Amino acid sequence: MFRTLPLIVSWFFCGCVVNEPTFTPVEQSVISPNGISPNGISPNGISPNGISPNGISPNGTPIGVAVVGPPLSGAGLVGSTWTANLSDGTTTTLRVDEALQGTGANTDVWSYRLSVAVSGTFRPLCTDPAGNPIFADSVPGSWNLAQGVPGGGSYHPEDTTVFSVACRGSAIAKCVELGYKPWTGHERELAACVRALRGDYCGDGTPYTVNGTLVNIYDDAGIQPDAADWDPESGWTPDGATCVSKKKQARFEQVAQERPWCYPHALEPEKSCGTEFTGGVAIITELPPL
Repeated sequence: MFRTLPLIVSWFFCGCVVNEPTFTPVEQSVISPNGISPNGISPNGISPNGISPNGISPNGTPIGVAVVGPPLSGAGLVGSTWTANLSDGTTTTLRVDEALQGTGANTDVWSYRLSVAVSGTFRPLCTDPAGNPIFADSVPGSWNLAQGVPGGGSYHPEDTTVFSVACRGSAIAKCVELGYKPWTGHERELAACVRALRGDYCGDGTPYTVNGTLVNIYDDAGIQPDAADWDPESGWTPDGATCVSKKKQARFEQVAQERPWCYPHALEPEKSCGTEFTGGVAIITELPPL
């Protein structure tokens, strides 16, 4: 089955799009076969990770994908190929090799194993550190891939003709699997969760954390309860952190050892930070006691 559809493909951690997609060691290191804990304690990661094409049905919702042919969804996408128009003006082909429906609270999440054509050969789009192909989750909307600029790292759920594909184990995929799903009305929690896992304190797409640092996450919607008696770190909105509890109880101090440019002026230390959902806070993070 072949479908030709304009796609806009954006690669994280690349200054420009190239014909042969690659993943840096930073991106690969955040992909963990162990998945995520259902109680919200999860290794954070620097990379949002993934691609942002348009047109394919996200999470099994049937839609028409061409002027002819039946709608495709879920497992029906397996075997289909897609012509992608890259931002540098070239094209490549994406192929859906396998579809996997989530379980438990995530039966509405579909993951796909994708391949991309490179020099006439299909190669896995997402791989683990050993090079084995892994699945990616699909999420409606698009993400700003920039770092260090206003709007960097922001989520745009209003882009209804676009969806993002995030390798499982990356920040976007982890947050979706934690229950922050745009199609259930939790766009704010998803955007804030990705900022939180990446340590994007200033809300400009720049991470200030180290891959694998354990973080407890809970939210204003009651999707993830506060299941750990840990130390409050920060309160998070879709635009970044609103405050930090104490400098020594923030990841930029504990593991990244680099102070964000917005600290301590816009990002102020507050004793009450991370104790209540006020000022637009959607996500609260906690760290293990020192």
